[in-house]
Amino acid sequence: MGLADRDYMRARRRRGQLPPEPRLVVHPMQKWIVLLSTVTFLYPAYREAKRSGWLPDAGPSLPFPATGSVTVARGIERKDATSKLRVSTADANAVVQLFERASDRHVISVYVRREDHAEVPVPPGTYRMRIIEGDKWHGRGRFFGPSTTYETVVKPMTFTATSSNGIDLHRRPGGKLHTRVNLADPPALD
Repeated sequence: MGLADRDYMRARRRRGQLPPEPRLVVHPMQKWIVLLSTVTFLYPAYREAKRSGWLPDAGPSLPFPATGSVTVARGIERKDATSKLRVSTADANAVVQLFERASDRHVISVYVRREDHAEVPVPPGTYRMRIIEGDKWHGRGRFFGPSTTYETVVKPMTFTATSSNGIDLHRRPGGKLHTRVNLADPPALD
């Protein structure tokens, strides 16, 4: 195709003798599908970056409590704790909390450093479990500051006098510990 042919075709197009080139028409819902698809991948990546300490944290940090340290609610006696809770952490420090199902009263908090494990005695019962993870410790009021991630275990955890229960916080596809992500910061303990 020479220059004369090119000019001839342009002139025909200007006069409207050739059909216009088809325009791509995007359905309005396609934009939402792309946006929602992107969010489903970006939000878990954001939570992982937050948990691992990739987000800036300018606040002063405190030393994280030793692995196996506990905060126990008033009225719970050591002799009543005949069951055991095992916790194994991944690449983030963790605070695992047990709450009574009926009253939502705090029973015990277990502190476990990253890449570590602990086994602590707990009183028998059925509890709701909350998992708080992060990088730099800011104390019991702010937990891990901007790097705090907070989840609630979906199924209640049952502890009996003759059996124990445990969790492994290493994330893996098809894991058995189903959790519900909490977008708000965890409430501070009294």
